[in-house]
Amino acid sequence: MEGYLPAEKINLVHYGSPNHRFDALMRGEVAAALVMEPWIALAEKNGCKVLCEGHYLGAENANDDMDEETFEAVNRAVRRAVQLINSDKKKYLHYLIDDMKDLPPKYGHLTPDDFHLPRLRYVEPQPYPEEVMLDTYQWMVRWGLISPSAEVHELVDNRSQTPVHTR
Repeated sequence: MEGYLPAEKINLVHYGSPNHRFDALMRGEVAAALVMEPWIALAEKNGCKVLCEGHYLGAENANDDMDEETFEAVNRAVRRAVQLINSDKKKYLHYLIDDMKDLPPKYGHLTPDDFHLPRLRYVEPQPYPEEVMLDTYQWMVRWGLISPSAEVHELVDNRSQTPVHTR
């Protein structure tokens, strides 16, 4: 939003998980909310408009104690999933729709036709580019989300992920 509004006009409020952010948006408690699919499709179905979109690499599939063998196995599975999903996105939309089955009926129910398929971008795991890490770090410091004394390379485990294509 900083590309459109001065920082002093932006009021960041923490509402927790995507369903809580969506509920706050629908109740009118907030003017905008950061959500991802399937919440974007549901918000659009309920008359909301997308202000801007961003996409992430999804390289956060590790923790501090994960050994290299497990790390590589997880990333092989993610790479295979990316290939399968990208080959036929509609085939896998039912997983996103199933996640929404416990919603109050007032929001309606999603169907595959509610999704804007080009928005669904899945990429193979890869290290975060240095520029992306630094930009994100500086943004988080600017908004007081992390301490300026935090070291970006201590916050991000950017292990090399050599692509291993499976068939």
